[in-house]
Amino acid sequence: MTGPRPRILMLGDSLALGGTEGQFVEIVRGLDRSRWDVDVSCLRAEGPLRAKLDAAGVRAWSCGCGSFRSPRVLLAAWGLARQLRAHRVRLVHAFDFYSNILGVLAARAARVPVVIASQRDLGDLRPAFQQRLHRWVLARADHVLVNSEAVAARVRASRPRETQRIVMIPNGVDVARFRPGSTEQRSSPPVIVGTLANLRPEKGILDFVRAAALVREQCPEARFVVWGDGPLRADVERLAEGLGLRGAFELRGRTTEPEVALREVDVFVLASVSEACSNVLLEAMATGPAVVATRVGGNPYLVDDEVTGLLAPPGDPAGLAKAIVRLIEERSLAARLSARALARVRAEFSIDQMLGRVQAFYERALTGSTA
Repeated sequence: MTGPRPRILMLGDSLALGGTEGQFVEIVRGLDRSRWDVDVSCLRAEGPLRAKLDAAGVRAWSCGCGSFRSPRVLLAAWGLARQLRAHRVRLVHAFDFYSNILGVLAARAARVPVVIASQRDLGDLRPAFQQRLHRWVLARADHVLVNSEAVAARVRASRPRETQRIVMIPNGVDVARFRPGSTEQRSSPPVIVGTLANLRPEKGILDFVRAAALVREQCPEARFVVWGDGPLRADVERLAEGLGLRGAFELRGRTTEPEVALREVDVFVLASVSEACSNVLLEAMATGPAVVATRVGGNPYLVDDEVTGLLAPPGDPAGLAKAIVRLIEERSLAARLSARALARVRAEFSIDQMLGRVQAFYERALTGSTA
């Protein structure tokens, strides 16, 4: 593109810790300012990730209305539309459920040339009304950006005649930050099996605890670590105690250094029952432990079973335990899977590759809007 830099608005829900929020922040920080004039807003521009934007000199402002059940949502959309018109924004990219609603409505009211919505989860965890509302909003965007083929299939199924509007760009991982530690760090006993997740039902964390008890029956030397926090914390603690895991199980809470946590682990487990394109799975693959993931959503796209990791059925602690035991007992297999996973992440899923794909997509979309 030639001429003045196009003004674009990047719009998220919040700056809390989470997969979508993390990708939002990485894209905002990484956009080439020589190519784009970037505005950044969130419904609530608060949370731990704000520090990363501040450190990069990015000022994020809040545009939300509080509850979306309030009529004030229309006032917020109108106020955002006025901002978009005043600043002659040419492209709006909304990243999550609530920012999709507000951003698409405001951008359409302001007649922004390119309106991009996103779906970065499978959508199956939302109530039926929210799923219908989201489909209605996505239909009013020019493009829908998804982060896995599994999500693309979900969007495509609801509007099969509009598949050309769906653009798939997988998440990216900072391979300089997430890199293997020393071999000695993970090869000395005991074997550490770990996971890192928000402690919510869809993350299958209770299945992980049950699998840990089964693994201990065959591999009594194994130790288990969970990083994360959330509404299931007390349930996790009670279940671990009830299954006799005292002394072999640690719940360490949230971490701001997941790369350090992952370097402690020999086997990483993602036990989710719903995933699109898991950031932590990519981060684990880049950091070096052998991985076990459930066969749901976008996980099989990232983990090629028996090639870059092992897959297990969702909601099946015995299946998880079988895969974990195999990696503990067959260390040469674990090393091969780990090496292939690392090579694949570096070849296909780096932050730089993701940023290149996003910016090329923006250019194509803007060129098409003026064709």
